Amino acid sequence: MIIVNNKNKIVGTKNFLFVFLMLILSTALIGFVLKDLIVHYLRWPLFMAMIIVSILIFYQIRRLKVFQFENTGSTFTIKYYHPLNKRMIFPYVEFPISSITGFKIEKKLIGQDILRIEILLREKRRVVCFKFKVSGLSDESYAKIQNSLQEITLK
Repeated sequence: MIIVNNKNKIVGTKNFLFVFLMLILSTALIGFVLKDLIVHYLRWPLFMAMIIVSILIFYQIRRLKVFQFENTGSTFTIKYYHPLNKRMIFPYVEFPISSITGFKIEKKLIGQDILRIEILLREKRRVVCFKFKVSGLSDESYAKIQNSLQEITLK
């Protein structure tokens, strides 16, 4: 049984973004209280810059996804969820191992890596491709996923 996930890195990123957001909001509050110390023509540009940075941080927090790959031997499961999700986490994809026809891991220097898995649906006689944006996985984790999937496709 193989389980690979990026939860620790994503939760660390989420915590860093929340601390940075709190720092910006507390700076804005201190700036409002001590507004006489800020030069008059810089007040609105600084305030707008803080709003824009806060919006970008919220956007980044919203885009965070935890990726979990699990191979039990007979089925493989992929869970893909937001780190603030406190409800029960259901699998995003769960299929028998024998239905996998191909896979590909695309590593990118900028942006998130992409994992593509092709699955043959025997009932409909067609291949379905699933794409997952993955970030925060180590090279060792990628090697585990690749070895697990290669064992599947070689059988």
